[in-house]
Amino acid sequence: MRLARLIIFLLFPLLAGLARAQSVRWEPADSGVSQAAMLVFEDCAPDGEPQLPAVPGVTFTRVGQSSNTSIVNGAVTRSIVLSYLIRSRQSGPVTIPAFTVKTDKGPRPVAAFNAAAPAAPVESFASARLIPERTSVWAGEVFGLGYELSASRRTNPQIQPVFEWNSAPLVAEDWSKPEINDAAVGNDRRVVVSFRTRAIARTPNTQKLEAATHFLTVQTGTIGFGFLSQPRMEQVSVTSDQPVIEVRPLPAAPPGFSGAVGQFKLVSTVVPEKAAIGEPVTWTLELSGGGNWPDLAALPAREVSNDFQVVQPKAKRTPAEGKLFDATLSEDVVLVPAKAGTYTLGPVTFTYFDPKAGAYKTITAPKTSVTITGPVAPRFAITPTPGNDETRTPKTDGTKETDTTSTTPKKAPVAPPPPGAIPRDPLPGAGDASTPLATRDFLLLLLAPFALALACWAFLAARRAHATDPARPRREARERLARLLAEMSASETSRLPPPASRLLEWQHDTAVLRQLHHAAPRAEALGDATWAALWAEADRALYGAKTELPADWVPRARAALAAQRVPGFNPLRLFLPRNLLPFAASLALLLGAGAVLLRAAEPAGLAAYRKGDFAAAEKSWRAAVAKNPADWIARHNLALALAQQTRAPEAAAHSAAAFVQNPAHPAVRWQFRHGSEHTGTAPGPLLAFVTPDALHTLAEHHSPATWQTIAIGAAGLAALALVALLTWAYGLRGRAWIAGSLTVVVLALLVAGTAIAGWSAYGEAADPAAVIVARAGTLRSIPTEADTTQKTTPLAAGSLAIAEKDLLGWTRLRFAQGQTGWVRKEELVPVWK
Repeated sequence: MRLARLIIFLLFPLLAGLARAQSVRWEPADSGVSQAAMLVFEDCAPDGEPQLPAVPGVTFTRVGQSSNTSIVNGAVTRSIVLSYLIRSRQSGPVTIPAFTVKTDKGPRPVAAFNAAAPAAPVESFASARLIPERTSVWAGEVFGLGYELSASRRTNPQIQPVFEWNSAPLVAEDWSKPEINDAAVGNDRRVVVSFRTRAIARTPNTQKLEAATHFLTVQTGTIGFGFLSQPRMEQVSVTSDQPVIEVRPLPAAPPGFSGAVGQFKLVSTVVPEKAAIGEPVTWTLELSGGGNWPDLAALPAREVSNDFQVVQPKAKRTPAEGKLFDATLSEDVVLVPAKAGTYTLGPVTFTYFDPKAGAYKTITAPKTSVTITGPVAPRFAITPTPGNDETRTPKTDGTKETDTTSTTPKKAPVAPPPPGAIPRDPLPGAGDASTPLATRDFLLLLLAPFALALACWAFLAARRAHATDPARPRREARERLARLLAEMSASETSRLPPPASRLLEWQHDTAVLRQLHHAAPRAEALGDATWAALWAEADRALYGAKTELPADWVPRARAALAAQRVPGFNPLRLFLPRNLLPFAASLALLLGAGAVLLRAAEPAGLAAYRKGDFAAAEKSWRAAVAKNPADWIARHNLALALAQQTRAPEAAAHSAAAFVQNPAHPAVRWQFRHGSEHTGTAPGPLLAFVTPDALHTLAEHHSPATWQTIAIGAAGLAALALVALLTWAYGLRGRAWIAGSLTVVVLALLVAGTAIAGWSAYGEAADPAAVIVARAGTLRSIPTEADTTQKTTPLAAGSLAIAEKDLLGWTRLRFAQGQTGWVRKEELVPVWK
């Protein structure tokens, strides 16, 4: 009975632990300003991503995962915690209904949970709103829409430049770049970030716009104490309001209305107005303006006489850059007349609804008369042209004719002038240019081989110092004596007398150790009674009648050796002149050579371009440049496509970047110079390459990165040759090394100096952060266009600067003279990355 109770007592905690095991529950999260909750898996793990129940108006975002192990009364509990950020359109608590979640131990139920509202609601320090230009619009009318986020400065907000918003049921353009301003709400200083767009509503009814959600990071307190404290940053979401827009239906439509709403302009042109049979006549109809272009598909129909053969291509729509509701729709109809006569083309009418006037309007392109004549007969010259031959003029009075010679001077024939410069053919394929090293990294790599040569010199000098150390023979003699006495001690153990050769070795090394230079010194010359007695006993064993040593000779000899001190190696001997002399001679040779040196020193874009679709070619090559900024072929071809669209400053910027990346290619070099001459400007460091002198003619054979590679390789070769000279100077190589090593040093330094000159010729264009201003604009003191009181200065296209940092679509530039400022990022062309 007692045994059963003991078993129950021991198993009770285990049974209780099993009863609590494998549960999943919600727990409140420790969050100051955001609504959050934790889903805790106890003694189990989630099987995949948990499928949370749908709650109307609520979005769950998982922001973290952690694990925990606890031991209570011997029971081990392991937990996995998933943290969720809860975003709700309504303030207040959020009720999460019960559901079942999959775990590695099978499905587990999760009880319902009530997530409390945060202690400090987001609305107390941040708010967002959608601001329609008008609350009542016509169906299809283009109207402005703004979005504004306001956050308190005291929370040190970090605002993302993008936000989430579902435009349905509206059709909207992309949001503009953010504009940053300051505003005061009572005593609270706030930062206000504004965005703008335009939209249309197609269906007449009352429409409630979807709310926008914006993430930002705010400071909710501090962590730690004193100088160890740091701000506690927490991510929160701000949900905007949902304004209501009344979309009014259009009045009853007149005949010919195709659904256009806005303000439009219709232009008709006919070229030529007089033509012969078989000669083509082009009738162009162009519709432009602002309105609901996504709902417009075609131009009005046109009527043409059956006496014309009609070639009608597809209409071409050209939207304004970055805009959805401003566009031009044009259509060229080619008419080939078959009969002579006078024909009338047009008029052409177009009906649209003007939302500003609240009425339908009809615009008309006037009619044009075209005169068609019969086919043109070929003409032949029947009047002889005067030449050098004499002409006879008859007399009117019947007398003899007189000969006269033409005195009209004739011009010598000249060759026709060459055609004017136009963009050349794009290059096929892709080219990857090497990005140059930063100046600091380049100098470090350039000096690294010489640092290795210096280390090699230190090794050779230390080796020579060891070899020339006067105490080295004494140390080596002492080591040999120690080994010899150890062997003699072993011979005494085996009761064998030491051979005479060992005693001779002992006397030789003892003479070296005691610094005796006599060939057969006497015992008294050793200067020490112990050493003198040992020497005399050795002499008697070698040359006397008694050939045995005293029994205690070896121990006394080992004790005397132990008492003998020999100075060790002094590292400072490395710097003695006799050890440094070989290096000094090589260094003098190197400096002499340096002085002499200083005195002497069919892709998509291609197919579109060939078809004349320069906009599509630009788009393709711009994508290639964005993917690989060092693709010099894509940059060169992009410059050609931009030049074809008469965007000369931007084309010149890209051609300059392609030139820096690969200046050796003839087509790239020609396009760079042509673009610079066409615009009249060139980036300052590259201006000398337009009409290059001898230095820049040499420099344009390689890119800055290639010149850096050549300089580093030449420096390494010079260092190796210097090491070879050092090995000769220290006697490790013969004289045959001298001439070859000197030649290599001189040539390597000459190549290195040339490469450094070629690299430096590019100036700041060789900096990896170099950028070129593509369009003339304004350099601002702060990154915003809203503050009209800030200091600004004009910024010319083609200026070259160094990009220091980016902020919300702005880039801070630093110019050669030290000037700094901010410009829009899209106005810059990065040279390297």
